[in-house]
Amino acid sequence: DLPLEDCLRKHAIGLHAMGVQTSKVPLPDHSIKWYRTPLDPKVNKALHATSDVQGALQTLGFLGNLGLSAGLALHFNAVGLVWLTVCFTVLYGMQANFLINGMHELGHGHVFRTKFFNGFFLRVISFLGWLHPDMFFSSHLRHHRYTQNEPYDQEAPMPVLPTVKDLLGFAFVNVKGFVEIFDQTWRAAFGRYPTGHLGWRAVWEDVCYPPSKPEARSPAQLWAQIMLAGHAAIFVWSVVSGNYLVSVLINFGPFYGGGLFWLCNSTQHIGLHHGTADNPVADFRLSTRTFRLGNPVVGMWYWHMNWHIEHHMYAAVPCYNLKALHDEIQHDLPPTPSSFAEMWSIIRDVVKKQAIDPTYVQPVVLPKPKKV
Repeated sequence: DLPLEDCLRKHAIGLHAMGVQTSKVPLPDHSIKWYRTPLDPKVNKALHATSDVQGALQTLGFLGNLGLSAGLALHFNAVGLVWLTVCFTVLYGMQANFLINGMHELGHGHVFRTKFFNGFFLRVISFLGWLHPDMFFSSHLRHHRYTQNEPYDQEAPMPVLPTVKDLLGFAFVNVKGFVEIFDQTWRAAFGRYPTGHLGWRAVWEDVCYPPSKPEARSPAQLWAQIMLAGHAAIFVWSVVSGNYLVSVLINFGPFYGGGLFWLCNSTQHIGLHHGTADNPVADFRLSTRTFRLGNPVVGMWYWHMNWHIEHHMYAAVPCYNLKALHDEIQHDLPPTPSSFAEMWSIIRDVVKKQAIDPTYVQPVVLPKPKKV
């Protein structure tokens, strides 16, 4: 085995390429024959086409929106307009909570046509969000291959019973979230496993990063060290220079004002079907939820992940083409909730029943497949 220092130097070259550096632990010798709505070959090709222009509109639109909120907060703070400072500081935090969705999409590598742009903006967004793309995708590739089928996918085990307390923890100041992310980053930086990354069970972390393969951890370790050093430098500069708001935005932005993010992101699999190796759920329409977002700005913040059945069914389709994919396969999908209110009304009823009977799942009526 290579010494740790040699491993870090080796993988530092990989980080210059910016893209995700997963643990590369082999996947299980187990496959699921997933149902996917058939697509016309020409339509399929068009939907999978990536574009630097559309990628830039999504990514620079997201970062530009984030930067505008930060810039206005700093400007109004400088001229002493407290309430406007507070408003734009809160607006920054509301959007910063969605950085994880940007990391997710860029990590898939299908936002830009040019590979470097995916990797570069992946690192920018991950830094701003205290995110670990190398660790995340060491699990997430399994999540897509075995979605909601344990033990091969334990990224988001079900059932989960969300509470108003959970929502309020994100909506105001998420102290618990910051403490957890800082602890996870510190552990990853110093090679102390399990890190508890994103609430993973220790057994799942051992699957993604086996103790017998410490060299697999080095890319994640290097990135955690870069994040700690970078955020520490920003914090120290902010305090020494008296620009405290810079630290509030950059160091702590993803840890307040996250109620809207929680309401969006918690919907993806909650209350739906989940299977096992012996009895798998092999249809994304049963285990994954799609819903309509009426606000295009929030849709952009969420990187269009409200079309989540579509994302799982055809994971290489760029996020900006998911609505078109939805329109193409809508005839083969369960009824799509048309609003937040409708969607959360459904989830609330399911969760109430799951609190009494943990085996209960949302009934999903599937249309008969349409021949292409």
